[in-house]
Amino acid sequence: MKTKKIFICGTILLSACNPSIPHKDVVITEFPIKKEIKASVIQTAPEILAPEQLFILNDQIWLYQGKKDLLFDVFNLHDCSYLFSTGKKGQGPDEFIFPMGTTIQIKNNHITIFDNFVMKTVEVLPDNSLHTIKSDKIFDRFPVNGFVKLNDSLYCAFADCATGTTGVYEYRLKNNASKEEVKFSDYPNLTEKKYEGDQRCQIYYKYLVSNPSQGKFAAFYAYFKYFRIYNISGKLEKEIHVNINPYQTDNVEDWEKREIYYGRAFATEKYIYAPCSADEIQVWDWNGIPIIQYFLDKEFFTFAVSEEEQKLYVVSAGEEDLDKFFVYDLSH
Repeated sequence: MKTKKIFICGTILLSACNPSIPHKDVVITEFPIKKEIKASVIQTAPEILAPEQLFILNDQIWLYQGKKDLLFDVFNLHDCSYLFSTGKKGQGPDEFIFPMGTTIQIKNNHITIFDNFVMKTVEVLPDNSLHTIKSDKIFDRFPVNGFVKLNDSLYCAFADCATGTTGVYEYRLKNNASKEEVKFSDYPNLTEKKYEGDQRCQIYYKYLVSNPSQGKFAAFYAYFKYFRIYNISGKLEKEIHVNINPYQTDNVEDWEKREIYYGRAFATEKYIYAPCSADEIQVWDWNGIPIIQYFLDKEFFTFAVSEEEQKLYVVSAGEEDLDKFFVYDLSH
């Protein structure tokens, strides 16, 4: 068993930190398909107060709202009617102390969510209550940003950001089975000025999404039309520069003028749906190939995609829209 453990750790270390491993640097200037789509507006119960994260589970639409006493509001996938709310805050074994909605991922009809320094795997019981199957301690220090589950053993988070330490790598990778941890990936050079420490973390802030079935994850940079694709050992496979106007502003130091391009993407086994600006969603495959560029008739706050239903579900944070779903047909 000891030999096997050393082999696993060594594989991660070699793959993640060997700078000689080549990768592809790609420039995209257009999408093969551009499409404007219009929403069907569906009235629902006034449960949407402060939407944070939308996802699909058990043929239902789940909305995480961390400011409410019950964290999850659940709606029918077909008509968006309100069904129930669940997920109590508290100190109990099946309750949530300090959950991070940005860490929610779905696998095998279970929810995983980072809560109070542990990764919880949660199932939905027949009475719609939530039961914690297991809790795993991952990192010794709290992963403030960038936490994502890559598979049942591997976890990733930003390295050194907001920790009071300074390092040269973007990420830390933890194998929870072997307990091996490694930092990896040099920062990109997207500006003329060089940044260090937390200022560099802010300038190169990104959103991570993973695809355990393909063994990959992607990082979309908020202030640049740019993203990277890695394998789950930390090897950089491709970096994509999206040179579609407007892009890569030089105003990153000025908070008032700084442009925000990419937001939190929605990932499936086949595609990545990346929000870009307030009303655009770009669809990419996991090899970094552009598929389609959607332009929505509604600015959105968070969204989810059901590829089986061929629908895009959107909620807005506007006061006039807190009882509505905006549903887009993707059957084309």
